[in-house]
Amino acid sequence: MEQVDCAYCGEKTNLPFQCNYCSDKFCPDHRLPEDHRCVKLHQIRAKRFGETKVQRRKGVGRQGFIKRVFGKFG
Repeated sequence: MEQVDCAYCGEKTNLPFQCNYCSDKFCPDHRLPEDHRCVKLHQIRAKRFGETKVQRRKGVGRQGFIKRVFGKFG
């Protein structure tokens, strides 16, 4: 049986695991997409569930926060 290098850490392994998303081969420690920071998994999640970042226009929503924080001192 041929040894294969883990695509994440470079460790040689006799029984590599192939990622279903990126198709690279990994050692047992990095076999899960989350463990090898799989780029394809991130792209698939973003496409399927949409962008999860909170986007604010400059200044919108901040005045209320500033008034609450500094209003306590005034």
